[in-house]
Amino acid sequence: MGLHSYGKASLLPNTPVVSTFKFQMEIATLQFQGAGGWLLPVVILGVVMTVLAGVGVYRIIRRRRWSGATCLAAALGPGIYTAAMLIDTVVQARRANRRGARASLLAAAAAAAGTAAAGIFILCADGQPVAVWMALLGVELVLAVGVFYAAAYAYLGIGRMAALMTLRCLAILALLLILFKPVFSVAGGDASRTPLPILVDRSASMSAADEAGAVDRYTEAIQMLNTQRMRLEKTLRPVWHHFAETLQTAKSLDALSELPPAGNGTDIALAIRGAVADFAPSELPGMVLVSDGLHNSAGNLIDAVVAGGVPIYVAGVGSADEAAARRRNIQLLVAETAFEAVRNNVATITARVGMTGFGSVPSELRLFEAGSDQPLATQPLWTDRSDATLTVKLKWTPRDSASEAEASGPLRKLRIVIPAHQAETVRRDNEQELHVLVSQPRIGVLYVEGSMRPEYKYLKRLLDSDPNVQFMALVRITSNRFWAQGRRGGVQLSVLPSSDDDFKLFDVLILGDLDRTFLTNDQMARIRRFVNDGGGLLMLGGHNSFGPGGYGGTDIEAALPVAVGGRSGGQETTPFIPQLTAAGAAHPVFEGLADYFLSAGRGTPSKGNVKLPELLGCVTVSGAKPAAATLAVHPERSNEAGPLVVLAVQQFGAGRAAAFTADTTWRWHLPLRGLGSEGPYQRFWGQLVRWLAGAETKQRDEKPAMALRLSRSYLQLGQQLKITAKYRQGRPKDPPAAQITCAISPAKDADGQTAQNIPLAPGQDQGMFEADFSPQKPGQYLVRATALDASGKRLAADELSLLVAPHSAEMDRLARETDTLRDIAARSGGRYADISGLPELVDHILDRRKALAYPAERARSYRLYHFPVLFIAFVVLLTGEWLLRRYWQLQ
Repeated sequence: MGLHSYGKASLLPNTPVVSTFKFQMEIATLQFQGAGGWLLPVVILGVVMTVLAGVGVYRIIRRRRWSGATCLAAALGPGIYTAAMLIDTVVQARRANRRGARASLLAAAAAAAGTAAAGIFILCADGQPVAVWMALLGVELVLAVGVFYAAAYAYLGIGRMAALMTLRCLAILALLLILFKPVFSVAGGDASRTPLPILVDRSASMSAADEAGAVDRYTEAIQMLNTQRMRLEKTLRPVWHHFAETLQTAKSLDALSELPPAGNGTDIALAIRGAVADFAPSELPGMVLVSDGLHNSAGNLIDAVVAGGVPIYVAGVGSADEAAARRRNIQLLVAETAFEAVRNNVATITARVGMTGFGSVPSELRLFEAGSDQPLATQPLWTDRSDATLTVKLKWTPRDSASEAEASGPLRKLRIVIPAHQAETVRRDNEQELHVLVSQPRIGVLYVEGSMRPEYKYLKRLLDSDPNVQFMALVRITSNRFWAQGRRGGVQLSVLPSSDDDFKLFDVLILGDLDRTFLTNDQMARIRRFVNDGGGLLMLGGHNSFGPGGYGGTDIEAALPVAVGGRSGGQETTPFIPQLTAAGAAHPVFEGLADYFLSAGRGTPSKGNVKLPELLGCVTVSGAKPAAATLAVHPERSNEAGPLVVLAVQQFGAGRAAAFTADTTWRWHLPLRGLGSEGPYQRFWGQLVRWLAGAETKQRDEKPAMALRLSRSYLQLGQQLKITAKYRQGRPKDPPAAQITCAISPAKDADGQTAQNIPLAPGQDQGMFEADFSPQKPGQYLVRATALDASGKRLAADELSLLVAPHSAEMDRLARETDTLRDIAARSGGRYADISGLPELVDHILDRRKALAYPAERARSYRLYHFPVLFIAFVVLLTGEWLLRRYWQLQ
């Protein structure tokens, strides 16, 4: 006979119980028919504890401290007593009193064992008051016997002590049995009870919640059945079934409650036929059907009802109003952001969320990064309308350090999640994954120019078009007025930078033909600190720069790699092509450009290159500083320090500085471009700015990368998916992607052997590729995009998961089919009620069982007490204890 616990024990109707405690396990009952209630064991317990405490105090007064402390510990309960004995065990062991330590340890073990036994009894009794007090009384009596015997016969051995204590405890047990009169009743096995099939609809429509704040229909059905379970199991044997397109049996209602609603169809006819197949109609008092009535299978429902020959008691779940029972859902319609984000810069993610049936119910949009369960950003979702589409923006700033960036690569995987609400009908459309390519921050360049000269015009155009440069310029137009062009981080300066916050906007500062009188001493000190802290500084040649501009002896000269000289320094007007030094030919600024220029020992540039136009002069500076590197000089003119410096660079603190004494590099641009030659102009300035910003080494480490996007991560058959891929080339020398492929394969096919190849067409933007895809079968898929070079070698790849769900006819209409359910009940001779009327349906089933005179349940009772026998046992046990004490010559 299997015994299964079913929640808290309770008094069932019409059950003759005279005790205050009953322990029920399916069909077994333990009763206490004596002692009237829990008050008697409480009184006895109080008396025992009081006596123990009094004796303990008395013994302490009489200087029997150990014995008195033991009594007091026992009076305070088994937990305190056990702890006291364990402490005494340690104390005796340190005193090398092995016998005392062993006795205390055995006492602690006995108290712990008694406490554990009482705890098990209380758990089995489901915490009923009388059981709790009886268990505590039993443990306290055992402790009282133990401490008194230990005090009186401490000189006895453990074996003799245990024998006397066992006899006394057994005598007390006999007395308790006489006093409380326990009875164990068995009401017969499962086979003796009348079977009752109970069918619970578990199809997808049962996942709907008819109110935004309510549980779904299936949970509501389980909860209502749970309230009637004890009534049914008293005289009936429920046979639990769940069904959708098929019928299955559950071991219990508890097992049924752990199953979620599932299934894309409902076949009530099949469920009824299957439920009665194992029984003759005469065996069953009826059948319970809990459903929303959405029968959408081919089986003839009425034929199945009539053929079953059993009354069906139908409990209808869900709202009959189509407007109230509509599909409630929160859906992440789309989440979008730029394919590329700049590290340490704010990126905006725009999400559109559809909310149906959740008016005035708050929710939340959360942003996570792969591998983390902590949201990076959240935004509340709320609307007072029943149907609404919300547009929500999330702010995200990628903040990897350089080392972390190298470890994770440029691809960042983000998840946009809306926590599922219990009332949602579809919970798998609340999430989308976004892949973003993270790049180094764009180089912030501030170009301060004293006049609108040609060098500014072309250099501004070049830097403004560089995708890796964010350009801002301040050009003096009259007196102290400057014309601002461009923005940095949404900020535009209208005057020369004057605070540290202003300088933090930029990586490189270029000073053109600007006299020092337009800069305050504080501004020049801040420029020096800007370079020392990691910024880049470049001064260009002009009539009002370097020495002629009055920069001698200033903080700016301190940061520059040259001694600028005084205002009397002249201008060298001889046209020339710069000559590279050995350091210049090897420097990153001139990487790939050396053949355009003169070099030591070579009078003309290398053959094969178009002749480079000459620069129209340069500023004469005193010379390069000892720590600087001179990269280019005038090939014909010199001063006391040697050839005139054209370009010198140096490391200054954590930053870099450069002095370029010429100002007509624009001549390298248009003439050569008109002849079809690229020339060195664009590359020279790009490499010089990147070197000043410290970005040239990072650029060399960039690798090709791919980011894949799906318009949605979950869709149903019949919906179209848009696939977009972004390929970013790494270093300029890396081969370009010759082909972008996309393959879609079942998720279980990790190798993609059954993949479906989808052609990707180039998009409007460079590096973008797109395709539309309509899945033909439901399932979990893996979408892979791969970039290949001309030889077929893989350059970069990315992948995303896609869940395709079948179209569910279950969810097209969700209103309860009350007419269908009523017809089932009427045709079978049963009754119909809403789920709240389930107790009345159970009343009818129980009444019908009685009226049909099914074999009555016969309970067998076993008394665990017998007064004569227990009294004799009590006398014998006490006599035996007395005889043993006399035999051992004990008082």
